[in-house]
Amino acid sequence: MPPHIYTSSLPSPPLPRQSIFHHLFPELDGACDIPPSTPTLIDGLTGKTLSREDVRIQAQRLAGGLHKLGLKRGDVVGVVGTNSLEWCNAVYGSLAGGLRVSPMNYAYTPPELLHQLSHSGVSLIFVSQDVLPTLLKTLELGRTKGFSVPSDRIILLTPAKVEGYKYIEEIWAEPIEPERFENGDEHETAWLCYSSGTTGVAKGVETTHYNMTSQLQAVNAVYEPLKRGQDVVLGYLPFSHMYGLALLVHQVITVGVPMVVLPRFEETSFFRAIERYKVTWMLIVPPVLVNMRNSTQVDKYDLSSLRGALSAAAPLSEELCRAVEAKVKPLIVSQAYGLTETSPISHYTPLEHARGRQSKIGRLIPTFRARLVDPDSGEDVEIGHAGELWLQSPSVMKGYYLNPDATRNTFSSEQEEGGRWFKTGDSAWVDEEGFFQIADRLKELIKYKGFQVAPAELEALLLTHPSIADSAVIGVHSEEQATELPKAFIVPKAGVVKKGKEAEFKAEIVSWVKAKVASHKQLRGGVEIIEVVPKSPSGKILRKNLRLPSLRKERSNVRARRHALLVLLLKV
Repeated sequence: MPPHIYTSSLPSPPLPRQSIFHHLFPELDGACDIPPSTPTLIDGLTGKTLSREDVRIQAQRLAGGLHKLGLKRGDVVGVVGTNSLEWCNAVYGSLAGGLRVSPMNYAYTPPELLHQLSHSGVSLIFVSQDVLPTLLKTLELGRTKGFSVPSDRIILLTPAKVEGYKYIEEIWAEPIEPERFENGDEHETAWLCYSSGTTGVAKGVETTHYNMTSQLQAVNAVYEPLKRGQDVVLGYLPFSHMYGLALLVHQVITVGVPMVVLPRFEETSFFRAIERYKVTWMLIVPPVLVNMRNSTQVDKYDLSSLRGALSAAAPLSEELCRAVEAKVKPLIVSQAYGLTETSPISHYTPLEHARGRQSKIGRLIPTFRARLVDPDSGEDVEIGHAGELWLQSPSVMKGYYLNPDATRNTFSSEQEEGGRWFKTGDSAWVDEEGFFQIADRLKELIKYKGFQVAPAELEALLLTHPSIADSAVIGVHSEEQATELPKAFIVPKAGVVKKGKEAEFKAEIVSWVKAKVASHKQLRGGVEIIEVVPKSPSGKILRKNLRLPSLRKERSNVRARRHALLVLLLKV
């Protein structure tokens, strides 16, 4: 059967061949209708506000300072810290200077942080003061492995003085002309975000200038209209995650609406910012919707300005959307889909089509083509049937940095008109109206609150514990938290676990892992002791054999909770 290729119902917009920085600030070429005085970045805690011109000039000043420090076009800088105006300055200034940027999860432990720092080859690190102790431990560990960054190339994102380190504004210099990327240079890497892919440790995703500018053009062709003077966007999602990076750090600049920046999600400051700044639009993840549904603070704040929210990074249920919308009116929640490798959005549901379709990821956005392929036969499936989602687009990454094998394995082997197909590893189906829905995940990643957790990484760690003979890790779904939780299956070494001491052993393993990994990788799904890890003849862990009992147990728990509620209601 010939390939069945799905496309967007909307035409592709113009796709400029220019640097990201010139795309964000077209006034550099005299072609921008957004006034330079337009409020652009607002510190949600202090109220400090930067205009569009402030943001651009400060970026060019930082670019000048980075060049004076000896950094040159193509060098890599790392950025690790919570969201802030300075975080934005660090990345805009680096892009203006022609540098590559590798944003990092501020919750990483030293071994995890060292992997990204050393693999990406950073020449300079921007860091917030609260993460500095972790960074210093990381560099101490790095010295034993031949990796180091001099102290004069560790720049603080927070203004508090720390002896021996400079604050970002202290390295500003005279503004310089931003580096241009055109005539083929637009295919140079601009971003190195790290994604776990399907297995193993995190891999550097090479996002080019052209990938990102194409994404912005495609998103703006279908995205919720954001109007200057009316709309305000809330930015609490981690800027280091491609979801927040593309749709907050980049997209809001292109339309000229202000973004209220919060360091992270914290319930009180979240609600307070919506009320104080009259936020109208925000990006969100399902666990935050769970918080809004359960929070006792919702009625304490005026949230009536909030008309829309876009959920992505993890599966969303229609029931959860309806519950939140009933509490926060006139809010409507829609859903999108994407991956770090696709820069990220490939599917989107406008607010006008969201009601009744909130469990679906939406239609393809312009520039994207899709196939649904049976992973066994390699043939395309029919409408209404599930197959692996394959994508083509100018927004699809260049490849995995310094990892040709992983790059080759994630793309189709055949070269077609639109290039090779990127294999997402997700199973999806499409209805007659062109709305896609994720059926299951073929790849083995666990998605905890939007963050990716590679089971193989946790399994390798568990095998270093002196009491563990074998291990396997899967994700178990939590209805209460609307996310997957990593759960470990452990085969203890003979004689290690005494009868009646199983609970203590499990708790000890959970605590041991917690001390060695970032928060999103912790074993929140618990530990289960088993006699043998089920494997295929080739040695592959049969996760399905582990997942089914967990699924049955979870459904049993749900039925028990519903039965208890029914009994209580009948008594009343």
